[in-house]
Amino acid sequence: MTDAILPLRDSEPPATVERTVDPSTRAARQGPVKLIYVAGYGRSGTTLLDIALGEHPAIMGAGEVTTLARHVWDRGEYCACGARVRDCPQWRAIVTGWTQGEPDGFLARYRRAQERTEALLAPARLLRLPGWRDHARRTVKLLRGMALVSGRPILVDSSKLPGRAFALAAMPGIDLHVVHVVRDGRGVAWSLMKGHGRSVEKGVQRELRPKPLLYTALRWSMVNIAAEMLCRRVGPGRCIRVRYEDFVDDPRGIIGQIVALVGEMPHLPATGLTPFAPQHQVAGSRHRMQKSLSIKGDDKWKREMPGWKQRLFTLLCAPLLRRYGYALRSGDES
Repeated sequence: MTDAILPLRDSEPPATVERTVDPSTRAARQGPVKLIYVAGYGRSGTTLLDIALGEHPAIMGAGEVTTLARHVWDRGEYCACGARVRDCPQWRAIVTGWTQGEPDGFLARYRRAQERTEALLAPARLLRLPGWRDHARRTVKLLRGMALVSGRPILVDSSKLPGRAFALAAMPGIDLHVVHVVRDGRGVAWSLMKGHGRSVEKGVQRELRPKPLLYTALRWSMVNIAAEMLCRRVGPGRCIRVRYEDFVDDPRGIIGQIVALVGEMPHLPATGLTPFAPQHQVAGSRHRMQKSLSIKGDDKWKREMPGWKQRLFTLLCAPLLRRYGYALRSGDES
């Protein structure tokens, strides 16, 4: 793969995009970038939440931003708008501005820096090793470019992994807010037991093989405990925990709480909630490639997941299930 950046078409120069930006976004270039980071485990509705937040006129739902340099750009993966990211005018303008003035091989070096800084226990971040400051500067440069090109001063990064958020929290120039999304782990485990074949056009960038229950139980616990640590790191006024089940039951209320967290007014209508349209999310759930999405819950695992598997997961993860308000026995209220 190459790090070469494709030029913009003559009809879509970066300056044209910038002229449409409102004064609030221009001002945001000078102050900290306001970022909503969605942390949690996969198959928990994080992409759907990203898309719903992106309906707000002040918020860009960007998808899993960590993947942009890791594989999305080089592999020609798809934006939720339906175009490959390299052909999406918005992302081409963002990446062109981001890499301007950087040396050849920039994306490969940035990718290696991500590997050294975005792990939960990353020496480069914890010890502020050489290169950390440059990586932080380049990350903030990317985020500022996203706000500028999109014309929306608040960004959503639904990369999920807490290690990335710990890195973002340590970078000057980022005003970080965290949404910790949890879903009943038994539903997550049942979803991950089903694989999906690779279909780049449909948003499945690689083959997704079924995951064993024990693997999911361990990872679900580790990631959510790390997300709790992240919330303690950013402080109670900058984080909120959202249960997937509550979100699908009351999307208007949950979205209202999140936008209030970043100082914005609710934007959803009081009645008649219409389907959401994915915009420019990169990576994430395959559902982002649909033209429109309605918010509805998926609790089929309660009926379809074998009882012994439900009981085994419950035995392994009972403390966290109880902490997040999930019933340990079928028939109990959660």
